[in-house]
Amino acid sequence: MIYVLYGQPESGKTTLGGLLAKHLDTPFVIDGDEFRAMFTNDNYSRFGREENIKNANGVATYLNKKSHPHGHVVMSLVNPYLSLRKQLRKNNRGTVMEVCLLSKRENKKEYHVEDFEAGNPEYVISTDREVEETWEQLKDLLKV
Repeated sequence: MIYVLYGQPESGKTTLGGLLAKHLDTPFVIDGDEFRAMFTNDNYSRFGREENIKNANGVATYLNKKSHPHGHVVMSLVNPYLSLRKQLRKNNRGTVMEVCLLSKRENKKEYHVEDFEAGNPEYVISTDREVEETWEQLKDLLKV
């Protein structure tokens, strides 16, 4: 299963993704910032973001197919484009769970994506509460 936690910067993707990966006991975590650093992609234009997401989707698909049916992959990145999330689903039929994280925090506003497409994720969670509360809600929703 690929768990896709996506949302604007500072919405809690890395924190919740780390907690989820630990809970699922999986080493397969694709974090947007770490992934950008690994591929030395400092381009935050639409083209740069799409390139980063395509690379992340490719790695997630590979890991998912290698670890299926018992393994898990956790993706934590902004992932603002519906078409790329749809492509991930198409390449991993029945094994993708999307969670859109929403926050009103103003941090890292310069990295916010103006053309963010929320789409139709399985779950939408507000992360403006304490991390522990949000984590409990995520576990309950995912039934993990």
